[in-house]
Amino acid sequence: SSNIMYQVLSSGSKGNCIIYHNTIAVDMGIPYSTIKQIQSSLQIVLLTHIHGDHFNISTIKKLAFERPALRFACGEFLAKYLEGIKNVDILESGKIYDYGQFKISPITLYHDVPNFGYRIFKGEHKTIHITDTAHLEKIEAKNYDLYAIESNYNEDTIFESIKNKQAKGEYAYQIGSIQTHLSEQQARDFIFKNRGEHSDVLRLHESSNY
Repeated sequence: SSNIMYQVLSSGSKGNCIIYHNTIAVDMGIPYSTIKQIQSSLQIVLLTHIHGDHFNISTIKKLAFERPALRFACGEFLAKYLEGIKNVDILESGKIYDYGQFKISPITLYHDVPNFGYRIFKGEHKTIHITDTAHLEKIEAKNYDLYAIESNYNEDTIFESIKNKQAKGEYAYQIGSIQTHLSEQQARDFIFKNRGEHSDVLRLHESSNY
């Protein structure tokens, strides 16, 4: 049943877009051609942060043009980038927004730019979607049906990999990753503390660089 609950159009540094319940997109960091074939079923696009692999403005504009009734939702910090696009809902972290067939609640994340995660409630089904964040302190999601969490590095190997690069005089971009992204261990720990007996896990951005 879980494959109907979500569809990963793209995940990782080349672009992100996940569809939940066929109607809710989180992130739009992909070319328009990738979303075109399923755009007609979308009701809302939830935007997380400004980085290009999550936020492709030309795709967003094209979608808004092709689907005049489609809604876009984001934090105040993304509003200026969406000027001229109709149906933009500015959401506040921690509040619950009722869209009829589903409810949405944004979560403040800890990245190098302002960023939202999202709780998505549809009927009895509860999803938490968390993209680029340095940690998950003060965030709780007990007994959710789906944990969609992005983790970008493995604590067991990243320090070794930084040491090797520095020894060769190369730039170790992984240092930035530690300060702005979640490790697999942090993600596992969060899921272990929160999950219920029947929870599903969707691991986003299984990066091959580490």
